[in-house]
Amino acid sequence: MPRAHLPREKPNREQKMAVGNIKTIRTKIRSIGNIKKITRAMEMVSAAKLRKVQERLMAVRPYASKIAEFLTGLAGRVQNLDFPLFKARENVKRIGVVLVMGEKGLCGSFNSNMLRFFNDFQKKHPQPLDLTAIGKKTVDTARKIPLTPVDSYVALKTDVTFGEIQGWTNKLIASFIEGKVDEVWVLYTEYVNAVTFRPRAVKFLPVQTEKKEGGKEEGSGDYEFEPDPAQILATLIPRYVQTTFHRLLLESMSSEHAARMNAMHNATDNAKDLVTSLTLIYNKARQASITKELLDIVGGAEALKG
Repeated sequence: MPRAHLPREKPNREQKMAVGNIKTIRTKIRSIGNIKKITRAMEMVSAAKLRKVQERLMAVRPYASKIAEFLTGLAGRVQNLDFPLFKARENVKRIGVVLVMGEKGLCGSFNSNMLRFFNDFQKKHPQPLDLTAIGKKTVDTARKIPLTPVDSYVALKTDVTFGEIQGWTNKLIASFIEGKVDEVWVLYTEYVNAVTFRPRAVKFLPVQTEKKEGGKEEGSGDYEFEPDPAQILATLIPRYVQTTFHRLLLESMSSEHAARMNAMHNATDNAKDLVTSLTLIYNKARQASITKELLDIVGGAEALKG
């Protein structure tokens, strides 16, 4: 005797939507999981680059501080200080600005904060400016402002050499001495620690000598100089300018890598949370789908009995 079979019902619209939703959620979970792997890898790469630049920064900082102190002490011993890089101009008609931003994106608000800081700087200094753009994002931003840089460097490497630094600073020094600009400012991001970094503007030229209270220059200890302080000062000033510029670049590069590391860490955490949330939704949808199928089977069996 042939066995009776329950006619197979076609899936209704709700069942199709449920299956479709499950597939969509599964695809999203897979996609977000892949993104999480990428952001995690980028976080690790940024952390490695940060350590490398940070080591160089920690080595340069004390040297730059000591050379600045020594320069100030020497300047206090030279009578009638007559060096072009020390001479402040009363009427500042044009300024040179070195804007240091990032080489790449995906570093949170690092570049946007620097751009906002640059806009505020322009409001405080309405004079015409000659822009030197350092970093690919700086060059891209200058095109949008629009502002044509007089000079630009887009390949800011982690292992930037002192020879490259010397080439850049020589151009800035020449621009100042020749009277093309009356001041040179560097806008960069100061590195405090892995989670704290802030935009800064430092007057790069003319060279500033700090004084203690009472008018005595800092660092002017009891030394005997051979040759005389003026000759040493003539050699020391360019080295001071180069070292300071090198430090400022390392500060900014450290800040960029730290900002990207933090941004990728946050992105990885957000991806984990999203995968957890979607997995919960997927399990509930899957459970509801299975429950509905079981109810349909039970209902069909009851219909056969009847």
